[in-house]
Amino acid sequence: MKPLSLIVLIILISNLTFSQIDFGIKGGLSFDSAGEATLTLSASEKIQDLERKSGFHIGVYSEFNFLIGYLRPEVQFTNVKTQLNGDEILINRIELPVSFGLKLLGPLSFFVGPTAYYSLYQKSSNYSFEAIKDKTALGLHLGTRVNIGPVGIDLRYDRGLSPIQVNVLTQNGVDISGNVDSSPNQFTIGISCKLK
Repeated sequence: MKPLSLIVLIILISNLTFSQIDFGIKGGLSFDSAGEATLTLSASEKIQDLERKSGFHIGVYSEFNFLIGYLRPEVQFTNVKTQLNGDEILINRIELPVSFGLKLLGPLSFFVGPTAYYSLYQKSSNYSFEAIKDKTALGLHLGTRVNIGPVGIDLRYDRGLSPIQVNVLTQNGVDISGNVDSSPNQFTIGISCKLK
């Protein structure tokens, strides 16, 4: 092995071994398209989009910094409200994004990675839903972040790759059939604060 290659290898290994580890809290706003609903009424099927609504997310993260990049696993609770025919539907889930980031210029970075979703529940005062059968789903996210001291501000797009469907049982006490797909398709604006 050439001496220069050996020196580069030693620097890379030492940098990976002694990488900086940070952790902190995060939160922000979620703007989710909230999916679509298929309802069967009087033998006719009607597909309609759920109204886009805002929600919030809050969680924690850890970050492993390397040469010009980082690995950032997160755990966050997300709450989204949407409407179907004027009736509000509340959707709660746990999201587990893992970002692979590249530091571009100074405080600016770009990141991409997978996201795992765990649906907690979907509820409404006027619709009743069957229990969620497939509570887990996978997705992808990408975004950009600006770090100013211990504070980070990020803009992210998140897309579920598989449907999260729940069967509709009744509307205002009347039996109907159909389902609601609440697979994530969202933009989020987040603020994080490094605690270490």
